[in-house]
Amino acid sequence: MSQQRPPVRPPLAAKRLITYLAADHLQQEIVGDLEELFDKRRHQLGYRKAWWLYWLDVMGLLHPRLWRPHKPIATAPHTPTVNLYPSILNLTMLQNFFTLASRQLWRNRLLTGLNVVGLAIGLSACWITYRLISYEFAFDQHHPHKERIYRLVTWFNEQGQQSGFAGVPQPLQTALAGKLSSLELIVPVQGVWINGLQATRPGHKAERFRDVNHVVATTTDYFKLVDYQWLAGSPAKALAEPNQVVLTRSRSERYFPSLTNQQVLGQTLTYFDSVQVQVTGIVADPVEPSSFEGQEFLSLLSLPQQAFRSGQWDDLNADHQLFVRLKANANPGSVDRQINQIVAVHSEAVRIKNGVQARRHLLQALTDIHFGTQFGDTRRRANRNVLNGLITLAGFILLMAIINYVNLTTAQSPARAREIGIRKTLGSRRRTLIAQFLGETFLVTLLSLGLAMGLGKGFFTYFGDLLPPGTDAYLDWPLAIAFVVVLVVGVSLLAGSYPGWLITRFQPVTLLRTSMDGVVLATNRRLTLRKGLIVFQFLLAQVFIICAWLMGSQLRYALTKDMGFHRDAIISMYLPATSTDPTVDVRKRLSLQRQLSQLSGVALSSLGNPPANQSMRLDQMSLKKALGEVKVELQYKYVDTNFVHLYRLTLVAGRNLRLSDTIRDYVLNETAVRALGFKRPQDAVGQSLYAGHQVFPIVGVVRDFQVNSVREALRPVALVTYQHYANQINIQLASGRSADWSSTLTKIQRIWSGFYPEEPFVYQFYDQTLAGFYEMERTLSRIINLATGVAILISCLGLFGLATLTAFQRRREIGVRKVLGASITSVVALLTQDFLRLVLIALVVASPIAWWMMNEFLHQYAYRITIDWWVFVLTGLLAIGIALLTVGFQSLKAALTNPVKSLRSE
Repeated sequence: MSQQRPPVRPPLAAKRLITYLAADHLQQEIVGDLEELFDKRRHQLGYRKAWWLYWLDVMGLLHPRLWRPHKPIATAPHTPTVNLYPSILNLTMLQNFFTLASRQLWRNRLLTGLNVVGLAIGLSACWITYRLISYEFAFDQHHPHKERIYRLVTWFNEQGQQSGFAGVPQPLQTALAGKLSSLELIVPVQGVWINGLQATRPGHKAERFRDVNHVVATTTDYFKLVDYQWLAGSPAKALAEPNQVVLTRSRSERYFPSLTNQQVLGQTLTYFDSVQVQVTGIVADPVEPSSFEGQEFLSLLSLPQQAFRSGQWDDLNADHQLFVRLKANANPGSVDRQINQIVAVHSEAVRIKNGVQARRHLLQALTDIHFGTQFGDTRRRANRNVLNGLITLAGFILLMAIINYVNLTTAQSPARAREIGIRKTLGSRRRTLIAQFLGETFLVTLLSLGLAMGLGKGFFTYFGDLLPPGTDAYLDWPLAIAFVVVLVVGVSLLAGSYPGWLITRFQPVTLLRTSMDGVVLATNRRLTLRKGLIVFQFLLAQVFIICAWLMGSQLRYALTKDMGFHRDAIISMYLPATSTDPTVDVRKRLSLQRQLSQLSGVALSSLGNPPANQSMRLDQMSLKKALGEVKVELQYKYVDTNFVHLYRLTLVAGRNLRLSDTIRDYVLNETAVRALGFKRPQDAVGQSLYAGHQVFPIVGVVRDFQVNSVREALRPVALVTYQHYANQINIQLASGRSADWSSTLTKIQRIWSGFYPEEPFVYQFYDQTLAGFYEMERTLSRIINLATGVAILISCLGLFGLATLTAFQRRREIGVRKVLGASITSVVALLTQDFLRLVLIALVVASPIAWWMMNEFLHQYAYRITIDWWVFVLTGLLAIGIALLTVGFQSLKAALTNPVKSLRSE
């Protein structure tokens, strides 16, 4: 069999590169010469070497400034040299491009300014959103072995209802110790609430500090789990003994401002008014976002209640959390099953005895904790759905800005028709002209970026409360620079490609032979796309307007809805714990209540929970009937006998609670009575509820009242008396006039200082407390209002551009009409009717979209407004009015123009 001959053709890709690089009139000559040289080399050196040398020859055709010193080709002796291969990368060409772009932008200063403002708004929206997203997703990314760190959480499943909880039983740490070989570390982290502490410095009086937060109790293994930079002390011994504490550098400077890190070691802090602890370590403050928010780390053995008993398996607290670190080869699913088997051995009997919900424990990855909104702990958590919504919102704003740029740029394209025609006649290639438009867009984008950074700074200054704390301070510079580069390049390509393609697609003879009006008429077919973009802009703006209106209406409804109790002229104050003996605090609180009740400006006072607040205590009770046992989950309100009278609740059956220092009887609401299966409130009075072996009689029923925000439906509620939990006092002021409250509050403060001289007098009106339920709605409403204003502004800029183009296109028609007697009103109507048609189309399309979105949004509220038809009519009229104001300026300007100016060239 004969040997196959190698191919004789030069590389096809290299030939294509020649056609791209070489001038059109030189391509055939260059390709022919290179093929002859290739054939000669193939015979002398072989195909492989000839192939490589052909590629080297082709690469040598690239612009000489990129490869070797430029040697121009002389056309004849004593004649100027000519560069046959001009390149866009030529420095002179870049300077020319910049000069032409600058002149063009300056010549159209108004439209350039509108473009810069529009793109700056879109870029700033993306920049602010990026700052938020990068901050939220940076949480817990810096921890060593983060992929092996988990938090144990609790998952309830009772009668088909599932819910999560961040806390676990306290004895779980001891039960797991040494039982599972897959666990490398077991670290309890218990949040500690304190009212303040005392710091004792040598030679100084003990100084008391208030507003002390982020205090946790843990073990030495905590510092193996979480990496800190140690400034003083030893991580292996810092929390090994009782009555020890580790401070961050900021806390050390707060308590001991004049001491160095080493001098702070051994200093004394007093917690809980009697527990003295020594500082055994100083660590640097974390600089990266972290779910571990501790600033003071007490040894777990310092807490007096730390004795673990088997009965505590049914006690859950969101601040009692447990972290584990698995070994490198451990399987999380297998470890999860083993943990639940161990828990079942210890807790199942206790759970059944006390009637606690069925539950199991799950391993939650460390990197998911910050987004774990389903596990209701006390820390701020990010919602991925909200973040995705903000990304979408910023994307739409940027898209509207790009559409606005396209509309404004194409609106002035007829004025550049002659310029493009001349340049194409002189030999400019289409890609060079498109590059010129892209360069102008890039320059505008850079100008917009500078303005966008200023807008972003202003947003953080004046609207920073809309963002989580720490967002402004966090910035990953390498990632931020990469984001900005990609954003600028992407916007430049998206915004500049279509205008450049649109004006360069015409032949030079068309551009030079036809008047500017002819060019406009030739591009009239493309106005369908431009009008479509205007419709899309106003569609988004109309959706924002409707959503902002309905969100505001829902918020007003939530704030003014009748919640089933009286809430005017009521103040509440939290009562501190000043003794380790709870009975001492109870007696002090009762004495304070008696003295306050004697004031003439106080109508009534009540110790205990208010009707609606953001704290919650749930427990499951059962009612034994002939047909079986009925279980119900009750939300507890720890109150006194004045509670019903102060908040003017209606007692529909039975009697009120009687004064007691322990839980003896129950007053239920109507929802709880129905959940227990009673048709009438009177039927429930006299029945008994069971919690394990404990029995409690039902003595009364009150009319339903709201215990949470309007997001949640009415819950089964139990009113009980338990003075040890009554750490809040609620006071009804006698006068309904705010002018009379000042003197009463001064008297209350005087009495307060007599009981708690070291505690500040802090109170809050109850209607303000209720308004705090809807902080998320307020934030969301402000964001939507801002987005609505931005969308309207950008839409108006785009509409202004289209109005400018239309007025320019029809200027001779308007002149003829005015000569023939047309009035200014008829001319304005002629120019505005097309725009009104576009706005009406946008309204028709936007209304069902906005209805669907808001219907989905309102479904999260148990009590909500109805979406009425007049909302769409009213917001539609608002959008039409905005469009008329925008278009009216250009239309009136065109109608007032002297027709002689537009017709004298005819």
